[in-house]
Amino acid sequence: MCHVLVTGATGFIGSHLVEALLRQGHEVYCLVRDKTRLRWLNGLPVKVIEGDCKEVSSLKLPQVEVIYHLAGRVKAKRPVTFYQVNFYGTINLLKAIVRQRLRLKKFIFVSTLAVHGLSDVRIIRADDPPFPQTHYAKSKYLAERSVMAYKDVFPVVILRPTAIYGPRDREFLGYLQCIKHGFAPVLNPEGILSFCYVKDLVGFLLAALEKEVPSGRVFLISDGQAYTWKEAVSVIAKQMQKRPLLLKPPKYLISFLAFITEGLSLFLEQPLIFSRDKLKEIFQKSWFCDISETCSLLGYTPRYDLKKGMQETIHWYKKEGWL
Repeated sequence: MCHVLVTGATGFIGSHLVEALLRQGHEVYCLVRDKTRLRWLNGLPVKVIEGDCKEVSSLKLPQVEVIYHLAGRVKAKRPVTFYQVNFYGTINLLKAIVRQRLRLKKFIFVSTLAVHGLSDVRIIRADDPPFPQTHYAKSKYLAERSVMAYKDVFPVVILRPTAIYGPRDREFLGYLQCIKHGFAPVLNPEGILSFCYVKDLVGFLLAALEKEVPSGRVFLISDGQAYTWKEAVSVIAKQMQKRPLLLKPPKYLISFLAFITEGLSLFLEQPLIFSRDKLKEIFQKSWFCDISETCSLLGYTPRYDLKKGMQETIHWYKKEGWL
């Protein structure tokens, strides 16, 4: 049993991780910005610590042995927010660990496969040089470099997952709602996609805690499968018992719609993820990554392909009235 701190614990991935850690008998602390908005943590036997990674003075960390750093922004109204939260927020957390002299056994940072932007290779590997293209990816890569600077101070592990989906996720929900209404935008017909069900990501995260690996090791995370847009839509639509019309809009129209979405985001409480910056990731040739080394070193193999993962996800969405 370990004393574990999770940042981003109220979010989609973080809440699933917290539940898994509790099932394994760990004592779990959750760093949250607002104790009144616990979302999926309500009723769980966790210790809530109030603090904001953007404000280093607010970080009063408990004496834990392991930290999972998941807190971050995947969408923002303005690019600067990505750097304030993902990059400087990570620096502040690392400074707080050192200042408070925590004796960490492991610091596990969840980054993103998007740091491998503009890849012309069909298969992405962990030793490929990062080339982030979006503000989100750049902010996460800068955070990675900050984490790496501490690899001789305490053991650090970095995970770069691909697109994560599953119960509680609202980003993927919008695409499923399109399919429900009879149409499916295929934004990059030639592109190769990869996915990872949230339970498999949690499996990798738990393995990263349990397995002894060299400090500073980077692991790529996916379900190990490659899908074309058409194949992915076909799998999802079949689970929904739908036969949607495939829409293949030209790039100029997609860019125009992304521009309109950016404008709308400025007036909404929560920004929309679709933007011209995000199109750099959408139009990439391939997001398929080699996870053989990840599986070998962490001792975990994905248990969900897109079909099985979508079955559970769609069932949950319907049960909760989201779809």
